Amino acid sequence: MRICFICNEYPPSRYGGIGTATRTLARALVAAGHQVRVVGLSYHQENSLSFECDCGVEVWRLKASSARFSWIWARYTIFRTVQQWAKSKRIDLVEAPDYEGVVAGWPALPVPVIVRFHGSGSYFAVEMGRRPKRGTLFLEAASLRRANFYCSCSRYTADQTYRLFGLQIRDISILHNAVTVAADIPEKNRSANQVVFTGTLTPKKGVISLIHAWPLVVNSCPKAKLDIFGNDGRTDAGESMRDFLLSSLPASIRNTVHFRGHVEQADLRNALRAASVAVFPSYSEAFAMAPMEAMAEACPTIYSRRGSGAELIKDGETGLLVDPAEPGAIARAITNVLSDANLAARLGSAGREHIARCFSTSALLVKNVNFYQACVQSFRSTSFERAEAA
Repeated sequence: MRICFICNEYPPSRYGGIGTATRTLARALVAAGHQVRVVGLSYHQENSLSFECDCGVEVWRLKASSARFSWIWARYTIFRTVQQWAKSKRIDLVEAPDYEGVVAGWPALPVPVIVRFHGSGSYFAVEMGRRPKRGTLFLEAASLRRANFYCSCSRYTADQTYRLFGLQIRDISILHNAVTVAADIPEKNRSANQVVFTGTLTPKKGVISLIHAWPLVVNSCPKAKLDIFGNDGRTDAGESMRDFLLSSLPASIRNTVHFRGHVEQADLRNALRAASVAVFPSYSEAFAMAPMEAMAEACPTIYSRRGSGAELIKDGETGLLVDPAEPGAIARAITNVLSDANLAARLGSAGREHIARCFSTSALLVKNVNFYQACVQSFRSTSFERAEAA
């Protein structure tokens, strides 16, 4: 198949879960013999068009400006690029995320448009108890109306999106995000009492709750150390989240917490292979990549019981689930793993096996391809029927 993804976050651009999930699936599709193109916007390049080949994935980054209303022209440029590819039969379908309503207002194309629910801006606003921005809500709703087909990275996100936007169709395929699982993990002793968090430092990731829980962890496990990997974010007041978190810690234990910033994926995997436990007390996710990456490295994983957490982890068997609003519960989960080697080994082993069986690229690639093929076949059949009727 010839597949086009619209993705502004494709690595190594500043990326989050959508970028990571798209790259993982795109590389797996190419490795299986399919052709993949990715097109997105870049706000940090000199040329108007930048191209690269990433493990066989063809990636175009279109120059974008941060000037007022320039986003309208940028979106039009993406549409025109995709339209040219579709008319010249260089793609069979185009997939876009629901975030910010990328395909809102698109005219008809000779290929189907799929919107994958990764969690829209309006979705995350509601999840965090906020009112969605009116303009964002409008664009995201229009984008969903424009789509020919839908899929979602989790059942939870599908259900919440269905309710939020009042969708008239319930035929939403569930295609969970996938991670690459190495056949073998290099033998490496885990650092005793080493705790890892990975993710952008934002309130929805639960990093504030983790910092509130940390003094309780150190009280029970005085040798515990916390490594925090990820780009700095902003608090609701607009200040540096890193600075806010540091100021929230008692001075006596600040040396037990280390902010590592953004690191390359290989370095992150090494950190997960060396850690005693990884913790992700998120308030809101669609289907997070970070806990899956930790589990793939056999790192005992603590995740959130909110949202789609239960779709990934069976509490007490493949990992532990906690309420992000309860720092005491987060601390207990961490100390339980740090103080019980048998529990840690069992959770790490079961978590890795669960990821390999249910959420690896090899497990989910066929499901994605079958979905794409069904969409193309249905779209062509409907288009033929319309042509015949005319």
